[in-house]
Amino acid sequence: MLLLVAPWCAPCHAELARLDAIAAAARPLAVRVFAVEDNVRARAMLRGVPEARRWSPPEGEARRARADALARAPGLPFSLATDSAGRVCAGQGGGLDAARTAALVATCRAR
Repeated sequence: MLLLVAPWCAPCHAELARLDAIAAAARPLAVRVFAVEDNVRARAMLRGVPEARRWSPPEGEARRARADALARAPGLPFSLATDSAGRVCAGQGGGLDAARTAALVATCRAR
């Protein structure tokens, strides 16, 4: 599961404060956080996220990954869940909590 966030997004900060509960509810999916911007404020925001929970695109693909993420997200925060083959199986706008995360994972399993 990929959580798309930005430093100017107040609901994104609230979502990150619930990251442990979101990760527990997402099991067996791994939860990773991706900042859709690369600037000082975004890097400061990500310092509060354990490194194991951060997602970085492959070297040289960061700009395209950010553009692709923003194209998929009608607003932030936005979350994408993927199946075992890496295909997006569900998306969720708005901030996640444990209950919304569990529902997102269930949507993926139903497909």
